[in-house]
Amino acid sequence: MRIIYLNGRYLKASAQIIEAFTPGVFKAKGVFETMLAQRGVVLDTALHLKRLLTGLKILGVKAPPINPSVLKEVLLRNHLSSARVRLMVWQAGQQIHVMMAALPYKISKMRIYRACLIKTNRAANCRLANVKSLDYGLFSEAFSKAQAQGFDEALLLNRSGHIFEASRANIFWIKNKVLYTPPLSSGCLNGITRQQVLKGAERLKISVKERNLTPEILKEADAAFLTNSLIGIKLIETYPALI
Repeated sequence: MRIIYLNGRYLKASAQIIEAFTPGVFKAKGVFETMLAQRGVVLDTALHLKRLLTGLKILGVKAPPINPSVLKEVLLRNHLSSARVRLMVWQAGQQIHVMMAALPYKISKMRIYRACLIKTNRAANCRLANVKSLDYGLFSEAFSKAQAQGFDEALLLNRSGHIFEASRANIFWIKNKVLYTPPLSSGCLNGITRQQVLKGAERLKISVKERNLTPEILKEADAAFLTNSLIGIKLIETYPALI
């Protein structure tokens, strides 16, 4: 049993209950954030909360008061120092709900992820592209399909045939010492780690360009990598198969 925070109370929750709160399984009008905790500290909390509040505003959901100290309390009550922490806010009828959970997590030591390509019906310039929405079925289904075929990740193609992101991460590639990433207009989420990589590249005076990514461009890349708050930065193969 785990301890979760739900609407102001700390409750015991079975693995089945926590699974029911998984984005893509749980369907509601709302948003979520997945954060990494290390040594008892939830990383980049302010950035995650800022994006969560922005997402709620876009969806037209009234933002409830959220105390960041509750995230640490959830860690303490589950006796975890390293974990993946999930924060969800959603609306049901006129009521706003808040759930926080923490689960054990170890960063993968795998150096290179094997990725595949999956076509989606995602439109470029999608209005909800920068909302980490609970309407997550497209992404969770792509990830499950990739894993079932023996891959670690799925690179997603939008209606225009551009790779806009992975099922759980943003994508970058390098060509001739220039760092590239798809523009937000392709439909990708402005991930927290994506933002940090771009700022870090600027500080190091690395040339960075936003460019639509096709499978052909990826195959010609000198290197490519994925980023998110849990995996950090992971290299990927530049010759993904279409499944």
